[in-house]
Amino acid sequence: MAPDVLTDTVSAPAGETEHWEATVTDTGAAAARLPEQQTEEPVLDPVHQQILTVAAWLTEAEETGVKLTGAEVARRLGVSPKTGQRRVIDAGLHLTEQRRQQGRALLRSV
Repeated sequence: MAPDVLTDTVSAPAGETEHWEATVTDTGAAAARLPEQQTEEPVLDPVHQQILTVAAWLTEAEETGVKLTGAEVARRLGVSPKTGQRRVIDAGLHLTEQRRQQGRALLRSV
């Protein structure tokens, strides 16, 4: 089989052009690609960001022994009391899931 040839034109000084050629040969071996690492945090929608914020408030409230109400969350976030209560519920579910996953990480198979 003939190798594939890729030609790319690159502009050079004084209006001249240079040609770069690359040859690719098929060896039949599969090349492994490593997944690209994310360098930035994913962009969160405002609702998810509020849930994470309320989750932090709930953790802080648990540590101090204070109950965090939906009305207090609504006041802090500047939303309706019903939305504040939803955020408390969603944040509680988030914390429960997070703790469940952390508990699994501590288990080792023998």
